[in-house]
Amino acid sequence: MGGLSKYFVEHVSKCSCNDLVHPHSCRRAMLQNLFHFVLSNMKYYLPMALLHLVSRKLRGFHEDLLHDASWYFTQLVSGGVLNGYLIATFICMMRNFLGEFRYFTLVFAPSVLGGLLTAYLPKRVKNVEHTGIFQSLIESFLLQRGNFVTKLLASSLTLQTLVFMVCSAIVLLGKERRWHNGFWFLTPEAVPPTDASNLGLYILQGMRKYLLIGLALDSFKGLLGCIKSGHWQLRQFRLESMAWLGCYAGIYRSILCYLRGQRAINETQLRVLAAFVGGISYLCFPKLTILSYALLETGRTIGGKYKTDKRNRLGITDVIFPFALAYIIHTYVFYPKKISGLGGIIIDSTTANYGSNIRKRLQKLYPFFAENS
Repeated sequence: MGGLSKYFVEHVSKCSCNDLVHPHSCRRAMLQNLFHFVLSNMKYYLPMALLHLVSRKLRGFHEDLLHDASWYFTQLVSGGVLNGYLIATFICMMRNFLGEFRYFTLVFAPSVLGGLLTAYLPKRVKNVEHTGIFQSLIESFLLQRGNFVTKLLASSLTLQTLVFMVCSAIVLLGKERRWHNGFWFLTPEAVPPTDASNLGLYILQGMRKYLLIGLALDSFKGLLGCIKSGHWQLRQFRLESMAWLGCYAGIYRSILCYLRGQRAINETQLRVLAAFVGGISYLCFPKLTILSYALLETGRTIGGKYKTDKRNRLGITDVIFPFALAYIIHTYVFYPKKISGLGGIIIDSTTANYGSNIRKRLQKLYPFFAENS
């Protein structure tokens, strides 16, 4: 990293915005960015709005579903455009103010400034942006294997599965006790009575519900893959989440049925145990993306337990988020191999490939960056 920053100061710092950021004047670029960012965010968030609509329908909501999904989509697009547009604008402003590009003012400092206003977005929009960036950050650390813990966790499927099982138990307990109010793959289920006659039907009904949720998630990922690649192909749609969630729900409900008559444990303990054992389904779909999400939601659950003033709009994550966002974008521009695929999709899809275009211009003008990224 030291060699790259030194090379940047010696060769790149005197470049203009036209050389690295955009081919036109800064004023014209501001107008074009607004148009491109709106289209880019609409394409990116449309599958998410559809997923929101489907999930609410599956959970039994019936009133104003289309209106709610449309308003949610508008909020998501507005938040994404605001974030990306501020970052792009601050890049030009800092170059013009300082008279040169600096290693940490090309994208890092503008990203910090642009990310500050995310704290004042609607709660559910802020939650989406926080989830994407923090999940990407955790996964990127696992991929980089920069210390003993991340190296051990990223290289051991057994340890990953055990960690996911623990996360599953903590988050399900948190949902039951209202420490966690975000999305998780399962929800706490009622324990079937001891005299229930058709336990097989109980298990299959639960599996059917989560197979449909998994199908919605696979469709969402497939649409994102098509948007990223620019090619609409059937091979982008894989039913991996569908199969995994069916397995997860099946194990969870099976444990509830098997141990429902045990007097040594109460219902809450039984559900926690079932969630823990159900986490072994991670072996069916071992992805660091899922593990990083589980670690993130576990942290949120523990934080929710000890949060004292729930009325306070701003929290510690609002302070951390701008720097996490800046780290993701900065690393994506200079060291793209160290960032998770999810992080790259989020950055490019919400900024019309702004970050990758800067990286490509750097590598084209100075092959040293391509050789050392």
